[in-house]
Amino acid sequence: MKATSLVLLMVLTIAVTGCGQSPLPEPSVTRPDVKPVHLTDTNFQAEVLESEVPVLVDMWVPWCQPCIAMKPTLRQIASELTGKVKVSELNIEENPFTKQKYDVDRYPMLLVFLDGKEVERLVGLKSKEELNEVMRVYTRDQTGAAQ
Repeated sequence: MKATSLVLLMVLTIAVTGCGQSPLPEPSVTRPDVKPVHLTDTNFQAEVLESEVPVLVDMWVPWCQPCIAMKPTLRQIASELTGKVKVSELNIEENPFTKQKYDVDRYPMLLVFLDGKEVERLVGLKSKEELNEVMRVYTRDQTGAAQ
């Protein structure tokens, strides 16, 4: 009886105070219906330069294997950061004006825009973690708190 009471007391103590381990991180909320915004030379101004949130632009070409390999990662980022970041993609073979304006000469190239200005340029295949880390910098409000 004494042993049972002791075990019950331990279980209740752990249940109330926790076992000292960090709680599991909350899973990311993903929305499978959210996809990157399709950009063109025509809508680039409105979708990127006039955006009220930071914009991650994927400059890609259809024949580039790393560009294609990164598409699922970009879709995840678009889904998980909905409302905080706009993720978009621009096929630069079909949009030569934007390619020339931003001097895109390597693929994949990711440009980050904030308040209508390019603030960062990434070249090559990037992981979800790398992209989240970069975008975390641009999703902070003026007090430095994460949004």
